[in-house]
Amino acid sequence: MKWWWMSGLIVAIALFYVNDRWYGQAATFWVPISWMVSILILVRITYPKRKWWSGFVAIFLVGASIVLSIPTYSVAAAEQELFTTYGNVTYTESVRTSGDDWNPFIPSVAYVFKTETGQSILFIPDSGKTFEI
Repeated sequence: MKWWWMSGLIVAIALFYVNDRWYGQAATFWVPISWMVSILILVRITYPKRKWWSGFVAIFLVGASIVLSIPTYSVAAAEQELFTTYGNVTYTESVRTSGDDWNPFIPSVAYVFKTETGQSILFIPDSGKTFEI
């Protein structure tokens, strides 16, 4: 197995881990992972030709898609934001949401927090909007 396949696998596993631990499955990392798989297949087909230019474009595209896939608020940042309004809150789960438009870089997941009084709060990680459930 070539080194670029191993590096792509390591980056994909790291993105899955970060998405699960920091963003509660809200990050849309399937976009850069799809780009990486496509680029690795193209590299396999066109390896001897244009490898430096192709590598630069590939790294730029994957890097840009990773940056665009990160939501504005992580679970910890959302908890800190809600602390100012609701006091002590606890993250309970992430729930799927649905919207009118489709954008691969906007998360379709919201965080659910529970306050000390037992009130549930829905937090949208991309905009920071909150809704009391």
